[in-house]
Amino acid sequence: MLTSGVRYSGTEHLWDRVVSVATANSFKPHRDTYRTAADLIRLAPEEVLFVANHAFDCVGAKAAGMRTAFVDRRQRPFGNTLYEPDLIVDDFAHLAKTVTSALGRA
Repeated sequence: MLTSGVRYSGTEHLWDRVVSVATANSFKPHRDTYRTAADLIRLAPEEVLFVANHAFDCVGAKAAGMRTAFVDRRQRPFGNTLYEPDLIVDDFAHLAKTVTSALGRA
C-alpha cells in the first residue's frame, strides 16, 4: 500500500526508503515502530528529529528516545504533557527556518 501510494503521489524519486509498521511488527504509536525505523537508517533514536502533524506520532517517537517537532497546522493543543515535542511549529516553512537557524545557517 505504501509503495503504491508513494508512486501515485509522484514523489517516489524523493525517498531512499519507505518504512512500514509491518517491518517493526508493531503499530504506531508503539515505541518499537520508531526505534525500528531508526535502526533501518542506522541512527540512534536521539540522532533523529521526528516530524509529524499528529500528536500520537510525536508521542511514540519521543517514547522511543527521538527528538520531535510537532507541526501544529490546526492550531490545537498538543494534549500530552508527558511526551511534549521539542519544537512546535505552524508549518514546514517555519520548521525549516527554525532548524536552519539552530544549525547556524540562518
